[in-house]
Amino acid sequence: MNPNKLTHGYNVMWESSRMMLPEHREQLLAKKRKEREFQLPELSEDQMNDMNGIIAKSIEEDRAITVTYASAQGPLRFWGWIKQVMHHEKRLKIINDEDALTLPFHRIISVELE
Repeated sequence: MNPNKLTHGYNVMWESSRMMLPEHREQLLAKKRKEREFQLPELSEDQMNDMNGIIAKSIEEDRAITVTYASAQGPLRFWGWIKQVMHHEKRLKIINDEDALTLPFHRIISVELE
């Protein structure tokens, strides 16, 4: 094996000087964070129409729903009744006995009737 400057013990004079600029380190860390971040799945037109129908049925029949939505950590679920649909703001307000959630439409992954 031919020794080169990366061979352990061969480049003793410069062995401890392998370092990284803080800017490069921050770029690598930011890239790793972005890779770990949850990516929204693309929904088909049929899936979006089905969710729209379930939301409408929930409002008409005053039934609770379970919404699965995207957060930075991954998918989360919230159970409750639809209080308000804000079409202009593209948001949905859901309440239950303990909490309320205002959720942008684009973060909704799935909706189920209870």
